[in-house]
Amino acid sequence: MARKVAKNRKLRRADHFKFIKELLLAELEPRAHKRKEQSTNDELREREATKLAERREAEEAEYEMEQIVNMLRLFVHMEKLMAFSLLACFNCFLYYFTVFPARLVYCCFNEKRLKQARKEFVTLFLIACASAILLKVDTSQVYHRIKGQSAMKLYMMFGVLDMCDKMLSSLGQSLLLVVSARTFKKFGPEALQAVVLNACAAACLTCHGFVLIYETIALNVAVNSYSNSLVTLLLSMQFAEIKASVFKRFDKEGLFQITISDIIERFQMVILLTIIAIRNLIASTSSFSTLIPNSWSWSSTSSTVVEVLCGPVITVVGSEVLVDWVKHAYIIKFNRVRPQMYDTFLKILCNDHAHNLQKFQVRLGLPVPTLVVLFIVMIRPALEIGLSETSTSMFGTLSIVSMGFVCLFLSKFVLHLVLDKWCQALHSHNGANQFVVNETMYVPGPPSSGQGKIDGRTRAAVYSARKGDHDEDHSKIPPTLIEKRTQHDSKRSLKNVSRYRMVSKRIW
Repeated sequence: MARKVAKNRKLRRADHFKFIKELLLAELEPRAHKRKEQSTNDELREREATKLAERREAEEAEYEMEQIVNMLRLFVHMEKLMAFSLLACFNCFLYYFTVFPARLVYCCFNEKRLKQARKEFVTLFLIACASAILLKVDTSQVYHRIKGQSAMKLYMMFGVLDMCDKMLSSLGQSLLLVVSARTFKKFGPEALQAVVLNACAAACLTCHGFVLIYETIALNVAVNSYSNSLVTLLLSMQFAEIKASVFKRFDKEGLFQITISDIIERFQMVILLTIIAIRNLIASTSSFSTLIPNSWSWSSTSSTVVEVLCGPVITVVGSEVLVDWVKHAYIIKFNRVRPQMYDTFLKILCNDHAHNLQKFQVRLGLPVPTLVVLFIVMIRPALEIGLSETSTSMFGTLSIVSMGFVCLFLSKFVLHLVLDKWCQALHSHNGANQFVVNETMYVPGPPSSGQGKIDGRTRAAVYSARKGDHDEDHSKIPPTLIEKRTQHDSKRSLKNVSRYRMVSKRIW
């Protein structure tokens, strides 16, 4: 019995090993065939993925090249916008020295117009009050007080003055709109309200004018300095401006506001430099020739005009233009914006200037009455010296003033015609959608967001895996940054943007 059991065990073990051997041999061939098919499919997929990656890299290289070229093209588009805006601001500034007094004189001799000229007389009253108060300020004492400060204190002073300038400009603009638009009764609580509002507007205009006077004198100290304080001051302020604005995400409203801010900053800088040049030019013709620093004289035989005007203007305005170009070039690069966006800004400003100058000033936040007060206060001593030296009689003085008024009036007329022709030319080359911002004004690709780059299929798979939903329902996938930008641009228009309105994350 024991032998039989052993034989059966041996047979069973042999059959068992034979079955395992046949199973292994039978399963070996189809598995090898499957591996060959998988290897060929993987190679095809790798080739397709490599081609797709190369194509994407080529597209990204083209877009990066376009962004570099756009940085160079921006200078033409931005300076065209700046040129029109500066001329339009100068046109508004000349209005108060030419058309404004002429309208007041005409209204005084016309009873019908006299009742309609309440706004002009209110503005005249505010400018006269602020000028009368600020004419008592001793500018020479302020000059020497600022001159004794160090460069660091001068830098801090410019920062504080710039902040006060923006805050008072916004408040003054609102007060002037309220005072000039509302009509009040002669008696009762409304009359008291009118007196309070006019007093507040005059006080705000006076404070804003005093801030600009301090800023002008501080810049005059830097210009007349024999050291490199002007260059140090400008570079420190402008590099701080670049750092504060370049490395941030901008939408179209924010870009429009910072462009408007740069326009007003450059226009005010031109007005300040004009005042400084006139004061130094008048001073150089008298015994105060030491106000001209030797650093501005190119040669011993150079003229006084070149010494006084060219040095400060080229240094300040040239550095301002260079910094604005660098700043906006990197803004459009990081936010993938094309320079054609600035053409849209130009069309909006042209439309405002052609139809409503008041709306143009409100959109830019242009403090024209304050600049008029500044110009009157700072130029009056220089004009008195110049008129006393060129004329010895009252008739001669009146003749010079009349000739100056006629020249300014003709300049205002010619400038207005040039700006109107420019606006008509832009309007004729554009249709009804000239203010619309679409995807053609952006470089293709997602804007900078600090997130990783993934394609749409991977993004959908990741989102469905997070939600536990394996069905491909694209409606549940959140919109991308490009889709959000498209929805934002379709809902909000640039025509409602002004400098002191919170339409973006920050007011510049």
